[in-house]
Amino acid sequence: MKRRYRPYLHAVVLTAILIGAQPRPAASQPVPAALAAVPPASPAWLRAPGQRSPGQPSRPAEPRPSPSPDPGQPIRAAEPGQSPPAAEPGQSRRTREPGQPPRAPEPGQPSRAAEPGQSPAPAPSSESKPVDPPEPEKPDLTPRLREIYERRARRFLTDWEGPPLEEDFLLERKTAQWALLHEEGKYRYVKAWAEARGVRFVEARTRIWVKELKMTEDRARFYVAQALQLGYQYPGEEAVNRFGVGSRHIVELHRTADGRWLIGLEWYSDPLGDETEAPAELPARRSSGNRGNSGLHAVTALAAQRYDRRGAVEYADTYCGLAAGCGNDHKYNPKFRNYMGEGGDCANFVSQALRYGGKLQMPLFTRADALIGHLRYAGKGDLAVRGDFGTVWRIAAGRPEGFRSFLKPGDVLGYEEKGKMTHVALITGFDSRGYPVANSHTADRYRVPFDLGWDRKTIYWFVAMRD
Repeated sequence: MKRRYRPYLHAVVLTAILIGAQPRPAASQPVPAALAAVPPASPAWLRAPGQRSPGQPSRPAEPRPSPSPDPGQPIRAAEPGQSPPAAEPGQSRRTREPGQPPRAPEPGQPSRAAEPGQSPAPAPSSESKPVDPPEPEKPDLTPRLREIYERRARRFLTDWEGPPLEEDFLLERKTAQWALLHEEGKYRYVKAWAEARGVRFVEARTRIWVKELKMTEDRARFYVAQALQLGYQYPGEEAVNRFGVGSRHIVELHRTADGRWLIGLEWYSDPLGDETEAPAELPARRSSGNRGNSGLHAVTALAAQRYDRRGAVEYADTYCGLAAGCGNDHKYNPKFRNYMGEGGDCANFVSQALRYGGKLQMPLFTRADALIGHLRYAGKGDLAVRGDFGTVWRIAAGRPEGFRSFLKPGDVLGYEEKGKMTHVALITGFDSRGYPVANSHTADRYRVPFDLGWDRKTIYWFVAMRD
C-alpha cells in the first residue's frame, strides 16, 4: 500500500529538531540571571491561548486591593500555590534551608502554620506539665531573736524597767515554763550578787549568731550563740569594770494564733545562773572547819622552771572562746581537741595556757582535779588559800593588799562542789577594787569575777604558781 504524505508530521519533527539543537550552557558554567529568567522560545501554535510570546510587552494587571488584617490578629500564611504575603517595611523575610526543622515561635509571637505535608505542631497546653504552686516564703526570725536577747541583756541593768519577762514565752507549754523559771532565777541570783558585793550594773551589750536547724509553718528551731558583756561600778567610782560570758542555746519559737513568735523551748548552759542560790552577803565570822585552812602548801617535789605569767594570761584572753572580749574571732584554739561535749573543756584550756603561754613543761589535762594535783605535787604551784567565800574574803580583808597579797595574774583557781573538783580557771587580773577575775571554758568566761555564777557552798582552791 502506498504511503500518504503527511506534511504536519514533518513540521512536528522539524520543530523538535530545532528546539533540541539550540545551544545550552555547560553544567559547570553558571547561568546568567538574565537568561535564567527568560523561558525558551516556542512556536505560537504550541503556546496556550492567552500566553504571550518572548518580547511581547506584558499587559498591566489591574490592581486588586488586599484585605488588611484585623488589629491584633496574626497574619495568615499563604496557601499552597499562592505567593506569601509581603513583609512589612523594616522587616526581612526569613527563609529556611532545605532539611532544616521549622523555627519555634518566639515568646509572645503567634505560631506559624505547618508546611505542606507536615502535621501541625501541637499547641502548648498547661495541662501537659503541671506547675507546682510557689512555696511560701520563710519568715526571717533573726530580728525577733535579736530583740529577745537584747532585752535580756538590758534586764541586768540596775535601773532598767521594761516589760515583764514572761511576754517572750509561750506559757501554755511546760518546756516554756521551765525556761522562764530558769531566767527568773538567774536574774534574782545576779541581783543578789551585785547587792552583796556593793556594785551596780551600768552597761549591757550582746551579740548573737543564729543558725536555723528546722522550720515549719508554725515552729522554728535555732542554734543561737550569744556573747554578752556586762559592766559594773563601785559606789563613788567612775571606772567601769567590764567582763564577758558566752553561752550556746537551742531555742524553739512557736507562732501563736495572732502571729507572734514566742519561746516554746530553750536549753543552754548558763555561766551566770546555773547555781541560783544567792551568795553569802557577809563574810563568815569563822572558818568552816578544815575547809578554811589557808596558807602556803610546802612542796618538796621537783623545782618548777620559770613561769611566763604574762604569756599565760595572753593565751587565756585570746582563746577563751565565745565570751565577749575574747580574741581569735571567739573561737577556741583549732590545734587542740575540744572536750566541751565530753565533760567539759576547762582543764584542757588552762593546761594549754600554762604550757603554750606560760612555757611550762607539762601534759594537757582533761580533769580539773588531775590538773590541780599535778601543779601542787610537781613543784609548779602552791596552795595559797582554800575555803568557801566567807573564808577567802576574811583572809583577803585581813591583809593590807587584799587578794593581791596571795594572788597574781597567771595563778590557777579550782572549784570544789560536794567534795569533788568540778571546775578550774585561770586568774587573769583584778578589777578596780582588787577583786580577782578569771577566764575559763565551759562555760566561756572572760575576766569574770571569780565567784560570779557559784553559790555559797562552793570551795575555792587558789594555787599560786611558782615564778
